[in-house]
Amino acid sequence: MRVGIDAACWSNKRGYGRFTRGLLNALAEFDTKHELVFFIDSQTHGDGDLPSNFETVVVNTGDRPTEAASASDSRSLKDLFAMTKAVAGQSLDAFFFPSVYTYFPAITNGKIILGVHDVIAEDYPDLVFPDKKHRRLWALKGWLAHRQANYIMTVSEHAKTGIVRHFGHNSDRVFVIDEAPDPVFRTLPLDQIDRTILSRFGLAIDSRFFIYLGGINPHKNLPMLVQCLAEVRREPGLEDVRLLVVGDLKDGFTPGVSELKDRIAELRQEEAVIFTGFVNDDEVVHLLNVAQALVLPSMAEGFGLPAVEGAACGVPIIATRNSPLPDLLKDGGIFIDPNEPTELTNALSIMLSDPARRNEMARVATAKAQQLTWRRSAEQMDAMLNMVASKS
Repeated sequence: MRVGIDAACWSNKRGYGRFTRGLLNALAEFDTKHELVFFIDSQTHGDGDLPSNFETVVVNTGDRPTEAASASDSRSLKDLFAMTKAVAGQSLDAFFFPSVYTYFPAITNGKIILGVHDVIAEDYPDLVFPDKKHRRLWALKGWLAHRQANYIMTVSEHAKTGIVRHFGHNSDRVFVIDEAPDPVFRTLPLDQIDRTILSRFGLAIDSRFFIYLGGINPHKNLPMLVQCLAEVRREPGLEDVRLLVVGDLKDGFTPGVSELKDRIAELRQEEAVIFTGFVNDDEVVHLLNVAQALVLPSMAEGFGLPAVEGAACGVPIIATRNSPLPDLLKDGGIFIDPNEPTELTNALSIMLSDPARRNEMARVATAKAQQLTWRRSAEQMDAMLNMVASKS
């Protein structure tokens, strides 16, 4: 088949971009029989780093889609029409959106494969969008995208269950393609840890800290994490424990920063919580390797890639049960009810007070994470395209 691919997420720093880059770079090295064509906006194309062995259609647009399609903004009709027109001008057997996030109406005779990573925006709209206008715009885009889609791609069986429940798709038309940690996420010997990276954030090699990695959205449940951290720090001998929040504070999908900082001030934990802003993967790996645990207490996760990246660096995980992580990283961490602060507080305490158990969880988590590779994801995508081709 000749398959068009929406590559507008390519330079996005968050999960959608990581998935798009990881999957398509792996696919570029995979011996697929399908002909792939990237459709990309002029701003993202200017960032470079696209696989050179794919045909690329560059579309002249006014705004970068990953900035315009945020929680508090929307893409212009002119840019949407430009993408639609570009696809309409090509002969395609299928068109793949790695994420509904940058969906646009695609006029094509080919089958539409729509990437839907989770149903968090549908289950928790008040926590994802700052106002009713953008909730309605998201609902309208989702309705049109799902109405046009012939097939759905998602990132876990957990997410698939939610998609079938919410949108009513037949389960045999919903494909799962795993996410995976990039190779940069790995365990490092202690003598290879760059201490200057730690010192930049007021930490030393022997500092005790937990790390959160990702967007600072309200559904990530970070105010509860700070509340539980405050409880832990009241225990004798644990007053020095800190939380490192690694994530872009200027990201269009992080409307929870102000709320989080207000909660930190209310709990008088300003000294305990360190905001790093965006940190490159090459540096994040040094922080992950010496953290007590990576904590992902979200209300829900479609996959939970930051937890898998942390696991690949040899740290145990504390994560929400409302995700595929209890299966993906079974016995590699503690999985909590995101509505129960006591469970999270206890999990933090265990990571600090029981080093033998913590080390065993870290060992298991690392082994589980190493089983997930983008090569395997490329194989899953190729199998998906073969299935679509057989039904065309």
